Amino acid sequence: MKLYIKLFPPYTNSGRPEDHELELEAESIKLQDLAFHLSREWEDKLNYSLINDEKLVNAEFAVNDKLVSLDHQVSDGDRIAILPYVGGG
Repeated sequence: MKLYIKLFPPYTNSGRPEDHELELEAESIKLQDLAFHLSREWEDKLNYSLINDEKLVNAEFAVNDKLVSLDHQVSDGDRIAILPYVGGG
């Protein structure tokens, strides 16, 4: 399966959005499992881990331009945006 992943800062090393392709042997994968996979396999591409010290995912995900939960199954050809949590005051 091929996925198209867009990383947004602070997850990118360049400080600007970056597009990447990912090939996986699985036919589908839950976003939570994908976050753990990327944190392990993309250490050189990620400026900031998708997994925090408590082993929780610290990002929001949009699949094909729609915000989804971490149990969402992605499949071949999906476009995944990995977005930081945003807070303000």
